Amino acid sequence: MIISKNSKNYAQPWWDSFNFQLHKYLPEDDGCIFGAIYEYINGKCPAPADSNVPRYVIAFRGTHLGLATAVKDVMLDVNCFFNELQESPRSLLAMRFVNEFVNKNGSSNVWLAGHSLGSAIALIVGRNMMLKKNCSLEAYLFNPPYASFHIENFCTSMDEDVKYLVRTVRGIFKKALAIAVEARINPQMKEQKTDTLYLLSRWTPHLFVNPGDFFCSEYIAHFKDRRETAPGTKTPSLAKSCTTKDLFRHAMGRGDLKDAMHLLPSAVLIVNQSRPHEKPAAIDLINNFLDAHVLCQWWDREVRCQSTRYVYP
Repeated sequence: MIISKNSKNYAQPWWDSFNFQLHKYLPEDDGCIFGAIYEYINGKCPAPADSNVPRYVIAFRGTHLGLATAVKDVMLDVNCFFNELQESPRSLLAMRFVNEFVNKNGSSNVWLAGHSLGSAIALIVGRNMMLKKNCSLEAYLFNPPYASFHIENFCTSMDEDVKYLVRTVRGIFKKALAIAVEARINPQMKEQKTDTLYLLSRWTPHLFVNPGDFFCSEYIAHFKDRRETAPGTKTPSLAKSCTTKDLFRHAMGRGDLKDAMHLLPSAVLIVNQSRPHEKPAAIDLINNFLDAHVLCQWWDREVRCQSTRYVYP
């Protein structure tokens, strides 16, 4: 992804190698580029008739710590982890761009892509198109942030049985909160939350996650826990669409019930299983995280991934 027009010369060989050309920049009001639209050049290298090649890819960049973008990008990262990114000017602008582009070119011709912060924006856009337009866009989201407590990464010294116990207790607490909140809200809102969950389940984005990246690794446990739920066990719809924090705040009368952008009912989860060698020094913790979060890991020739499709219910 390009950050500014000056970086085009460095990035162009990359998209040229896939027979794409830059179609349009996606700038903010201050001129900062947060995304771009790429067009497939069919005449240069015609795709096979049965291949699944998009005509356009709309890609959103991740956090860039340059002088012109660092403050705004970090603030958006904070918004993301407080489930407020969907209200940001960048997200609203992205939704407008994509909506207009899909209306003009058709949903089957447009794919979404993003890395880190960009994947969170692409996720918001994809949700919005599904819920408001009944339009399921193909989406490829790399290292998408999961706005919740990450047990796997922050409790590394715990025994696996203890981790399982913590997850179980947390799940029971959330379900109890959801049941209590559902008893207080009006039936129309409860029905709306259920309808939203089922409609969103028809959208199946591809999520690329690394177990060593504590921004996105919780997606692994999110879908694993749901699959391992005992058959016949009924989980309140609010527990599937709202965060524990928002449920608790609403139960205390201190907040509205907002759908959590990262809680997806369906997805194709691609997990990078090319684990790096463990670095014993605590100071290398940051380096381990950076290795697990970088975008370039996904085109490494030796990368090994496991893909699992999760479909709701």
